Amino acid sequence: MPLTLRFIIGSIIFFQLLAAWPGATWADDGTATPTATAVALPGPPPTASVLPENLAGEKLYTFDTVFGSKGSGADQLDDPEGICVGPGDNLYIADTNNNRIQVWTSDGKPVKSIGSFGISAMWRNDPQFDHPAGVLAIPDGQVYVADTNNNRIVLLDPNGLVALSWGSQGARHRQFNLPRVVAQDHFGNIWVLDTGNSRVENFTNDGKFNFVWGSLGSQEGHLNFPQGMALNQIDQCVISDSGNFHMEIFNDRTPANVDFSPVTTASGDVTMEPTPVTTAPVTVEGWYGDGPCQFKEPAGAAVTKTGLVIVADGVTGRLEIFNKSPFEFYGEWRATDEKLNLPFPPHFRGVACDSQNRLYITDIQNDCVIRLKLAEADEPFIQINVTPVPTEAPSPTFTPTPDDSIPFEGQGFPIR
Repeated sequence: MPLTLRFIIGSIIFFQLLAAWPGATWADDGTATPTATAVALPGPPPTASVLPENLAGEKLYTFDTVFGSKGSGADQLDDPEGICVGPGDNLYIADTNNNRIQVWTSDGKPVKSIGSFGISAMWRNDPQFDHPAGVLAIPDGQVYVADTNNNRIVLLDPNGLVALSWGSQGARHRQFNLPRVVAQDHFGNIWVLDTGNSRVENFTNDGKFNFVWGSLGSQEGHLNFPQGMALNQIDQCVISDSGNFHMEIFNDRTPANVDFSPVTTASGDVTMEPTPVTTAPVTVEGWYGDGPCQFKEPAGAAVTKTGLVIVADGVTGRLEIFNKSPFEFYGEWRATDEKLNLPFPPHFRGVACDSQNRLYITDIQNDCVIRLKLAEADEPFIQINVTPVPTEAPSPTFTPTPDDSIPFEGQGFPIR
């Protein structure tokens, strides 16, 4: 090998060895200088506290049975949304895509069907609906329907005929943008969740406007396309704030607490009407996710006979359960923990509670109603999927379930 070639190869090898020398850097003049080496701190490195990956809490409810299937028959449903329990524990179901209200017994046997598709709501005539999403049956046999796509509330008499209707498309008082929930307080006033306007309107039981509160936003006290609402035993308003991924609870606002301001009507007249307000909530619970106290699509809401707050999380197929006060997370029911034998993963909308504290959930994916029953009192509550927690990270504590003496007709009225 020629001397020049051997010199070139040798130089390459020499510089490769220098580059591989650990702990060295190179100055501009080509001389190596030592590089500082990291020194381990005394003692073991700190470790993050291990928290439960999925603390489900106490399992208060267990699967009981399923009613319904897809179709338009007397015992069938198509995209059922709202549900409530009426007189005699009969179920009133907003059979949304069939444009009707289905009345079934608590065991799923058909009683009657009310309504058909259309825009007519003439006094003492059969009602017509366009995708009704909310329903409320009161003890005297009357039924309020949130006729969602017709942007109105329809009141039916005990025979299922139209007694009254009010509302139109818009954002003024007595106007709606996709109303989805109807509830009644202990004074007989009617609460309407005006979902598309992200607000709540309050009326007398014959449709006279009382007041309105709420507006679109993500700050505390604002709403973002809320899909569920229920009133508890002291008329606090539970709202499933779907677009903000949490549940909010508000104190009752009476007309005496609402300011009035001048409003110019379409005809040019000026009237004094209640001013929309932003009300600070009593509590806000939840954020985005599929764990405890988390939601991906909070929808239907209900209050049980014992005062527990139930919120159905649609796409995750869960019910989140909160105590009566201070409304802390108490537990959840998850469809994945039960053998439901449904053709598709459930997608929940509405939830309601009957006189026996059983829960009814509408499932728009499987076009059915799922009934849950209380866990047997003589059986221990079931802990599911609980990761052990180190002593330095104590487990959450839960307030005991309120007693059964609370006189409240818990209802659940949901949504789309």
